[in-house]
Amino acid sequence: MNREVLDDIGRVISGAADTVSRKTGELVELTRLKNQVFNLEREIKRDYADLGKMIYEQYLKTGVADESLQPICQGITKKERLVEQYEGEIECLKKEH
Repeated sequence: MNREVLDDIGRVISGAADTVSRKTGELVELTRLKNQVFNLEREIKRDYADLGKMIYEQYLKTGVADESLQPICQGITKKERLVEQYEGEIECLKKEH
């Protein structure tokens, strides 16, 4: 092969390597950003849960909640009572066996 052909092949390979390198860098950055979004969304959900728990605990202490929140708070209280009831039934069944 002559020198020009080898130079052309070298440029093609070099260009391809540059493209692969650039695309890899873009993919790494994209993945990093997606992970940050995922982590932030998970933290937001946790914050919402914490906020809801704080509101519910305040409701338990005072019996007062914003009118729109009362049905939710009352529903949680009913569900907590059912959990206690079912746990009691589970314990009774365990003692029988």
